[in-house]
Amino acid sequence: MMNRLPRMLRRLSCRQLLFLAGLSLAGSASAQAQQPTPAQVQQVLSNPGNAGTIRDRIRSSGLTPEQIRQRLKAAGYSETLLDQYLSTGTQGAGAVPATVSDSVLSAVTSLGIVDQQEIAARESGLPATMMVEIPETSAPKPKAKYFGLDVFRGATSQFQPDIAGPVDASYRVGPRDVLALIITGGVEMSYSLDVSREGFVVIPQVGQVFVANLTLEQIQDVFFRRLRNVYSGIGRDANASTQFYVTVVKLRTNQVFVIGEAAAPSSYQVSSVGTILTALYGAGGPSDIGSLRRVELRRNGKVASTLDVYDYLIRGDASGDARLETGDIVFIPPHGPRVEIAGEVLRPSIYELKAGETLQDVIGMAGGFTPVAGRRRLLVSRVLPPSERAAAGGRDRTVLDISTDDLSVGLGPALPLLDGDRVEIFEISGRVRNRISVEGAVWTPGSQGFVAGMRLSEALRRAGGVRP
Repeated sequence: MMNRLPRMLRRLSCRQLLFLAGLSLAGSASAQAQQPTPAQVQQVLSNPGNAGTIRDRIRSSGLTPEQIRQRLKAAGYSETLLDQYLSTGTQGAGAVPATVSDSVLSAVTSLGIVDQQEIAARESGLPATMMVEIPETSAPKPKAKYFGLDVFRGATSQFQPDIAGPVDASYRVGPRDVLALIITGGVEMSYSLDVSREGFVVIPQVGQVFVANLTLEQIQDVFFRRLRNVYSGIGRDANASTQFYVTVVKLRTNQVFVIGEAAAPSSYQVSSVGTILTALYGAGGPSDIGSLRRVELRRNGKVASTLDVYDYLIRGDASGDARLETGDIVFIPPHGPRVEIAGEVLRPSIYELKAGETLQDVIGMAGGFTPVAGRRRLLVSRVLPPSERAAAGGRDRTVLDISTDDLSVGLGPALPLLDGDRVEIFEISGRVRNRISVEGAVWTPGSQGFVAGMRLSEALRRAGGVRP
């Protein structure tokens, strides 16, 4: 019998909880720590049915014995299957049996005399009176994501710095860069020039030329002055007999440090054209508690630049993305106030706020409303600041119901939001105006638009007419 108990319990409905009567708890030990004794289990399982209850149910159903026999016959059972429960219950032929057979349970369930809970109790080997109904709860909603963090969670195994050109006009040459000098026309020559640690290159027949921290445009001017002393026909216009061209063919790498609330804080080798975003991608971006609105570039002990990554993520604007140098520190502070927006917006998510940003700004971050968004009302669930919380419990949260003529004007009201707020945008009603429905034996059943004065014949004609 004990070997059957786990198998029986597994067959119960997930919406039901069975309590074993007579199993007491010793002291203050938890119920989970107590195991029923073999004698207690035997006592519970020895009476799997309750025949007296079935007889009482038959009597309270209001059905006469003849009606019950007719229904048994219609359901495919023997007419006399329940005769033993239709008697007075005295000893003898009409005595109630000690247990209930499976066929009897099936029959009384088909007739609606005993419900499915008692069948579950029968199958489990436990009395139906031991069953307590647990209300079915909805599945927990998935937690909202923090906007922007998944952009940096790429599945790359190694961060590869970009060491190939070309570079833009503002790029400043430094040690370990490699330049290419090409001379054409009256003289045909090409040179590969490594920038030394001291910041100069050596051009054959010309000598040392300092190029450190100069842009390509400035290097063009320096090279022109030095080359003209050796090659008399050299010039920078199209009519010159000898011309030259200089470019960067190999870039140096810089060692930078990503610290603070980064997903993978460490030191990284990035290309000399690398920026703050380059380092963020290498470090996997901010962690779940890191900020995307105030990423700092620290150089020589000072904050050289601050990047708001939302400009890049929402508007594609990387103008504030500063270029890195060796020894730079990219610092990610903890996040600021965060607000969740849910419902009928294009990008429901959790957004980080900067000082002064309002509900209008958050709706804009979320991409605006969907076509089915109700634009006359929204709900703000708020955790009150500590200074506004009541001494007694139950008053630490509040709900703001915002109603206006049209939320789409200016992308919503300029309502200040607090850390932890949850904004919910509702969907419009599913009701439809000016509609009729034609169903049944027509060629194209379904909904139709209604106009004043429309007649039945017109509706049938639109539905393709009546089928033969």
